[in-house]
Amino acid sequence: MPIYVITNNPAVAARYPDISRYYNCSVHKILTTVRDEVHKGAQIITHPLSGSIKPNESPYKSVVISATGNTLDYKSLQIIEDAIITLSKLPIKQQVYDESVLEDFRIIDLDLIKESIVQCQKFMTS
Repeated sequence: MPIYVITNNPAVAARYPDISRYYNCSVHKILTTVRDEVHKGAQIITHPLSGSIKPNESPYKSVVISATGNTLDYKSLQIIEDAIITLSKLPIKQQVYDESVLEDFRIIDLDLIKESIVQCQKFMTS
């Protein structure tokens, strides 16, 4: 099962260029892009709200999904719809971060998905 990373994190896209789909957009747009892929048959591999940082606080989000399949995975659809609802309930933060803080957010997001990608790639090659 091929996997892809839907991300707005340039550090993730640089680390995994062959499997990343990079979008220069908001976290909300990343989640709706994942939802669109789920509607096309993809399954969510990593939870879109993983980590201890609220999705309205970090400007970066990466979600690992399976390649598009032939059927709608209702569990994945429920997960992504719930994540979008959760994000919409949180206040919009218009905070401007300096580059060192943005770098920290990029590293945290990368670290959150790194092991999942490694495990998926091991599974695919075995």
